[in-house]
Amino acid sequence: MKLTLFYIPVRMLPVVLLCITYALLQAMAFRPVLSFPFGLLLLKSAADSLVFVGAGMLLVIAIRSSNYVKLDKYQRLVNYFTLGFLYVALWTGLSYLLSLLIFGREHGEEIRIMIPLTALIGLFIYLIHLLIIHFQMLRKEGEAETDDHEVENEQPDMLQVHGNENGNGEETLERVAVKTGQKIHVILVPDIVYIQSDGDYVQIVTGQARYLKEETMKYFEASLPRSKFVRVHRSYIVNVEKILRIELYEKQNQMLTLKNGDQIRASVSGYKELRTILNL
Repeated sequence: MKLTLFYIPVRMLPVVLLCITYALLQAMAFRPVLSFPFGLLLLKSAADSLVFVGAGMLLVIAIRSSNYVKLDKYQRLVNYFTLGFLYVALWTGLSYLLSLLIFGREHGEEIRIMIPLTALIGLFIYLIHLLIIHFQMLRKEGEAETDDHEVENEQPDMLQVHGNENGNGEETLERVAVKTGQKIHVILVPDIVYIQSDGDYVQIVTGQARYLKEETMKYFEASLPRSKFVRVHRSYIVNVEKILRIELYEKQNQMLTLKNGDQIRASVSGYKELRTILNL
């Protein structure tokens, strides 16, 4: 018979160990300057460790959803500074409220002594979080630069794309059918701004919405009109008619700004093909 009362998934063990380690270290750090029993300090530090984990998860969502690594250095610095200010303010405020709850309002003066050190700890943890998330995203972007040599033999489904065949027998798309819930959306190819790889799916982005479809990038690369759609990156196929401007981005890479406001980094090989299409 399995004992499930204290069962912890293996993937959560590092988080649990990190929380325990943090709680012990913080309790020992505050012990010389506060008169509270070590047990209460440990309880307070354990509560702070949960705030630490929650704030880290929110930070991951904020940075990844906004894809800050694609911004220029100035915009990235401003955004990271703003996030840092909010992070430290949230951390310090929640820590202060937890202190009042655990130690009691009658110890308010002593609790306020903890605020500067708490803010400093929050800033240090934010920087660690930021570096880890930022370099993970950069590594992911770097891995995406490699050519995709996977052999994909997926067959079109019942909601597959409709189009005509060109002179070489290849299908040229005119519209894409995507099912979301009980609805079927028909997207005209000229309305597509770009297509983004998303695991086993692709995101089809128009000027108004995003649609998720179970299809491969190779299929769209082969089926879209090659005079208008270019695979500028392993993860992106762009409609050249939706490009607003092209700017240099870190060494030889180029940043494409599209008419819907999104920015996409072009790889060296992707930009070379784009220049050919644009006759640059």
